[in-house]
Amino acid sequence: MKKLIHTLALQSIKVKLLGLLLFLAGNLQACSDEGTASIQVNADVLYFNGTGETQELQIESSGEWTVTVAKGGEWCHYKMKENAPSVLSVSTDANQTGKERLTRLIISSGSTEKRVEIYQRAASSSTTPTYPQVDSDLPLSSLTDEQGNILPDFSNIGYMGSEQEIPDVKVVETIEAPANGADATRLIQNAIDKVAQITSATNGFKGAILLKKGRYSISRTLNIQSSGIVLRGEGEDSKTGTVLIAAGKGQRTLIKFEGTGSSSPSSPSLFNIKDDYVPVGQFWVRVLNPSSFQVGDEVTIYRPGTAQWISDLKMNQIPERTTGDPIVQWTPESYNLSYERTITHIIDDALHFDNPIMMAMETPYNKGAVFKSSFKGRINRCGVENMLIESEYTSDTDEDHGWVAIEFNKMEQSWVRNITSRYFGNGLVSLNSGTRYVTVKDCKCLDAKSIITGGRRYSYNMNQAQQCLVIDCEATEGRHDCVTGSKGVGPNAFVRVNIRNAHGDTGPHQRWNVGTLYDNINSDGPINIQDRSNWGTGHGWAGANQVLWNCTAKEVCVQNPWVSAKNYSIGTKGTKHAGDFKNPVRPDGVWVRANATVSPASLFEAQLELRKRTGRLYH
Repeated sequence: MKKLIHTLALQSIKVKLLGLLLFLAGNLQACSDEGTASIQVNADVLYFNGTGETQELQIESSGEWTVTVAKGGEWCHYKMKENAPSVLSVSTDANQTGKERLTRLIISSGSTEKRVEIYQRAASSSTTPTYPQVDSDLPLSSLTDEQGNILPDFSNIGYMGSEQEIPDVKVVETIEAPANGADATRLIQNAIDKVAQITSATNGFKGAILLKKGRYSISRTLNIQSSGIVLRGEGEDSKTGTVLIAAGKGQRTLIKFEGTGSSSPSSPSLFNIKDDYVPVGQFWVRVLNPSSFQVGDEVTIYRPGTAQWISDLKMNQIPERTTGDPIVQWTPESYNLSYERTITHIIDDALHFDNPIMMAMETPYNKGAVFKSSFKGRINRCGVENMLIESEYTSDTDEDHGWVAIEFNKMEQSWVRNITSRYFGNGLVSLNSGTRYVTVKDCKCLDAKSIITGGRRYSYNMNQAQQCLVIDCEATEGRHDCVTGSKGVGPNAFVRVNIRNAHGDTGPHQRWNVGTLYDNINSDGPINIQDRSNWGTGHGWAGANQVLWNCTAKEVCVQNPWVSAKNYSIGTKGTKHAGDFKNPVRPDGVWVRANATVSPASLFEAQLELRKRTGRLYH
């Protein structure tokens, strides 16, 4: 009996000791968890070509970190970049396996890990790059016409060509909302001007200005004219987030980002394109003077406007109206189109570019030219994010109040994300001339206040912008919600935009916009790509080489111009209509699988994934 009691006592002591050890371990783990380092990496995936190359990873961590390569990844190497302890150089051996291969970098700090997938395609014996099309149940190759025109690649658009995630830029200035609704214009502008004076930048960013939650009354326009500045709020909720208010009267933009200058030269000294016809979607042209160029050159592809072209489009015979402003007939000098590109390869006499030809070069219309150019003064790496922006107004038809929430002029590699705008007379964002590589993401443009007529309620407006992306957005009470202006040149895209209570149509608005993708637009109003004839002062053919992909609308019109371009309706759901002008009857567009979903679900995302996977990375 004594032995049994002794045994039970020992077991009780062991249980208590075990409980104590578990308690201590839990507390140690809690302490460890509290001290766990954070890690941020600027990419989740790196894609390498097959011949072997080096890329860089930017790593930010609150503690020391280490790197390992997954088993089987002996062909992938890494080292710290000299004099840059937060930069990891990653390189690959040439891939002679004949197959794509995959490994993983594991970046560790304490118990925290970040994994970066490393893809490498097989080495090719050919020096000529390939430009495959995405897999589709159509197939897309069936849409290639007798002249070689294809659906162009729209994927190299948006911030960093959508190859990199939008970064979370470090806060360098913090602002508290003024008490009692005091005017915050000077407070915020002073912070902008202070950050603009910063001489050092990390990855091109001077820093973010954090506007703490609360309400900020702004009586004038906030102006940002320096690269690397981000305005950030603490959320879009009207009660718990950051609210900027365009206060008082005055039709104006609330936040304006603006660079200077223009692309120079603006026209060529030599019309040097050799081929009689260069089709839409092709990534290269042959030129008379290839030795004048180098890989990496910034160039302009120039397509001249000619009297014969305008006559063939019937845009010198737009019918006059009995009332309203006089019609402005199109003139050749007003329709010279310039596309900004970068040379990626030079093979014999062919210059290859980072984005494709978006409008055919044709001998009857003087073909065209490629020439070196530069755009000095444009600013970059700016953003607005995480806030609600409202305009004061006096009635539903008020015209004397905030007009555009955010405006970009002569900007590149920038963004607008997680923004809700309300009550502005025109829209949430206007991307204007000289702007390229901008992403507008996860935004809502709601409840415009103005009369409902021309020049108003353009929710997401691309006005002569290039390589820009609007994705995962919403709009209510607009007129032209996904809209482009005259003579814009692509590629550009609107992807997954929901439109409700529309008072007008979505689509190209006027005067020959080139190369826009409308991908999964869902509208309770119409989508139109048509000859708008004598609307306005002579809108004429609104768009060329426009693509609708898996869109839904109340009704849909897609017409082809008389010459030089096609427009496509692929997987569109909605009632087809013939357009607003029927004498003479305009040519019908290319219609594929009306009222049926096509694969892939998103053309933009499929093209982006394919471009990354095949190593065509430009940023």
